Amino acid sequence: MEGRISMWARVAVLACLAVGSSGATADSWDVFQRARLSMAKIVSATESGRYNVGSGVALPDGTLVTNCHVTQQAKSVTLMHGDIPARASRQASDVTHDLCVLSFSDLRMKPVTVRDSRTLKVGEPVYAIGFNRGLGLTYQDGMVEELFPLDGGVVIRTSAAFTTGASGGGLFDAQGNLVGILTFFRVVANREPAYFAVPVEWIGGAAAAPSRAVSPQDGTPFWAEAVDNQPHFLQAANLEVEERWADLISLARGWTQKEPEDGHAWANLAKGLMRAGNREQAEEAFRRAAEYGVLRGSIP
Repeated sequence: MEGRISMWARVAVLACLAVGSSGATADSWDVFQRARLSMAKIVSATESGRYNVGSGVALPDGTLVTNCHVTQQAKSVTLMHGDIPARASRQASDVTHDLCVLSFSDLRMKPVTVRDSRTLKVGEPVYAIGFNRGLGLTYQDGMVEELFPLDGGVVIRTSAAFTTGASGGGLFDAQGNLVGILTFFRVVANREPAYFAVPVEWIGGAAAAPSRAVSPQDGTPFWAEAVDNQPHFLQAANLEVEERWADLISLARGWTQKEPEDGHAWANLAKGLMRAGNREQAEEAFRRAAEYGVLRGSIP
């Protein structure tokens, strides 16, 4: 997979860090205590004899959702929750959106309550919960930093950090509702990593896919595609890190024409224009970004 991923995007197959924050509040501990009953460790065995470890979230219909990149090469998937492991009997997959729904003969877990990700607000507190490095269940608190509309939901960028070991963990709001599935992060030289969760609205598409016995699957998640095939917001981030301002301007102009009410398109156009020395047009693009509720700093 690494060969498909851009230089800015050394994307780590997620697995939620979820390390308890030293500044965690009583509220975040309450969210963790509620959510942990719905979380399970997922262990997938590949045909080559390797094992991948991730996280899964129990859904109201008695199934469990995780990332497809945890189970995509698996010949069997085992759920670790409580004292008795359980083997997944079937799997329904939406590899493009990186969500797989696993069925078990008797899933005895408390299901999550789900909240529409499209009701989230930038700055709202959220909590990343999963099995950090495949070890114990832990959490990290943070906030919603950006919301990117895509395919009927919003991809959530959050400051609630996670790292390898908990693919498929849950992103929860302050009331303990599931709003997203922790999916990928991007490590950028000299910058803070960017952490992303895919929206709960996508789970329905995965659940509606044909259910089959667990076996290796083809396909590539949207975030791991060749850069030119990724969503605009990921392409723009790549160009910004590489300081390819002319290319960012070109991408953002096309983006504003296709989606003129997307503030992220205008914000990226403003950034590219400013870096290219075109202050007047940059200020106008920034004004449009602010008009659509996206503020990425002020024009200096």
